[in-house]
Amino acid sequence: MNHEVNSISVDIHGIPKGYSVSMDFTGTLTIPEGSDLEIFRIHHCNGLFLCATMNCRLVVWNPCTGQITWIIPRTRYDSDDIYALGCGDDKSSSLHSYKILRCCDDNQKKPVSEIYDFSSSSWRVLDGVTANCFIECNGVALKESAYWYASDKRETPKGKFILRFDFATERFARLCLPLNFQRDRDNKSVVVSVVGEEKLALLQQFDHRVHGLKYSKIKIWVTDTKIGEGKDLSWSNILVEELADDNLPSVTSFLLDEEKKVAVCSDAVCSDTDTEDEDRRRIYIVGEGVDEFVYDEVSTETSHNWPFLVSYVPNLVHIEKDAPIVEV
Repeated sequence: MNHEVNSISVDIHGIPKGYSVSMDFTGTLTIPEGSDLEIFRIHHCNGLFLCATMNCRLVVWNPCTGQITWIIPRTRYDSDDIYALGCGDDKSSSLHSYKILRCCDDNQKKPVSEIYDFSSSSWRVLDGVTANCFIECNGVALKESAYWYASDKRETPKGKFILRFDFATERFARLCLPLNFQRDRDNKSVVVSVVGEEKLALLQQFDHRVHGLKYSKIKIWVTDTKIGEGKDLSWSNILVEELADDNLPSVTSFLLDEEKKVAVCSDAVCSDTDTEDEDRRRIYIVGEGVDEFVYDEVSTETSHNWPFLVSYVPNLVHIEKDAPIVEV
């Protein structure tokens, strides 16, 4: 958030007893020799961060060891590029098993997918492999794959699905949404998250009216079984919460405690006024027995750098000395 990475602690242990929840900032993580860098987007996999900066540079960072490596582009990076960081061998502890997926357009504005392979420290184009869809949320990494919520392009029949990229086979696949997933235009946001190291979670927020009053409803699904290679997804709905519409403008990310049925959500809204543009960034707890903000920041600097939550577990994987930065 605010172009920085912060560690936070959210206390939800008192929720069943009716106590207030709380959140504390426990530290700010800075990239070594790069504290002036403004992070635009962040991707997380097994304790490693892939960071895209405001000036379109790409760095892999291990906050646990402090090591970084800059990723030199095959062609110039663009702010619209889609990235994912993943591991081709989920049991390996070597950086050589990690890969970066980049989805972008070539000079003719045609979609291209390319892979950065740490074993060779180079990019290569995946011939004939493209997502061929609109990716509508930040992706998450789980096991050997990355997952997004996505939709068909306009020239094809409009469809919604979970898009998966398998880093082992280097192929895309389309997986099913929950059977009762609401696909209409009332959706304000749909976000994918992970539960532990075995399951996916899906949050859907949409508008509806009761007796003429407008409300926002949140539904959260979790996959029934552990993520398995080559298998489609089956889902269970574990949480449905109705909120006043002005409580939660648009969820940008969430973390789920499946046992307590409580979600920690981030959201952001940019509201125009007569005198100034105002950014609002918030972190929110929603679940059975709780409906409460734990962080609410207002800023007149409209950076559009929204909060994004990840569940971080330290990893001692070694990152080689970074290559020299080359401007292209």
